[in-house]
Amino acid sequence: MRDSEMPAPQRCALGRALRDARIDASFGLRELGRWVGVDPALLSSWELGEQVPTLEDVAGLLGALGVVGERKARIMSLARELAGSSWVMRGSPADPPHYATVAGHERNAESLTVWAPLQIPELLQTPDYARLVLGPGLRDKENLEQVVENRLSRNAILFGARAIEAQMFVGTEALRDHFGDAEVMLRQVRHLIDASATVKLRLVPSQAVTEGAFSWYRQRDETEVVYCPHQRAGVFLAGKQAAPYSGIIARLAKSALSSEDSLHRLSAAAAGFEEEVKAQRLANEAGLTRLLTGEDPAG
Repeated sequence: MRDSEMPAPQRCALGRALRDARIDASFGLRELGRWVGVDPALLSSWELGEQVPTLEDVAGLLGALGVVGERKARIMSLARELAGSSWVMRGSPADPPHYATVAGHERNAESLTVWAPLQIPELLQTPDYARLVLGPGLRDKENLEQVVENRLSRNAILFGARAIEAQMFVGTEALRDHFGDAEVMLRQVRHLIDASATVKLRLVPSQAVTEGAFSWYRQRDETEVVYCPHQRAGVFLAGKQAAPYSGIIARLAKSALSSEDSLHRLSAAAAGFEEEVKAQRLANEAGLTRLLTGEDPAG
């Protein structure tokens, strides 16, 4: 397959991975070129996704840069699968390589559509909600705050001077309190209400569309990429494999509540969580009063 026929998003993903590895190893293009015997201009074209290195080229670069272990396996996997129209990013979405690849696609997107049937979209999560989502599956609990910070930093593409066109379809199931914390859900739903002034956000009855969560990116070079997250991996689709998602997005738009009705539904959910919070506080105060007065809590 000629370079110009290969999926541009995957070329860019490999290029970014090679560039990051070079920078982390403190190599300049000229220095690395001398080390591996490759013209610096060609190295640059690989990093920009303009041309594609062979497997041998990639292996040689990684060896010169001292890249080993999981990172080497990930980059070599990108290189091996480059001729295809999809690729798999191993590891949890919270893992740095996985996070960096998703964030890279977001930064290079011209527009974005997200379908989140069961949880609040990552780009619209509050810090407390993100902690509840990420905490149970995180192997290194000490890194939780850094992982949460990484996730929240990505929402810059939705707000501010560099905001891109975005629409969020959120399943009604995502508005349920799956974590047993009404206060967190109250703050999260209020955040969605505030964000709806900037981001096109519409609720979809969760049973209306059966497809799992995905993000659809139209890149600046007009290519389309679909990212499907899973607990221990993420799948990126491009070219013909991404094409069917245009129809899925059309079905979502047809099934979704209007923006106005979605806002009313969010307001009702916030009111419900507010009542739960008030009831829990009253129960806690009553329990404390009985404890202080020596009353039997069970009574």
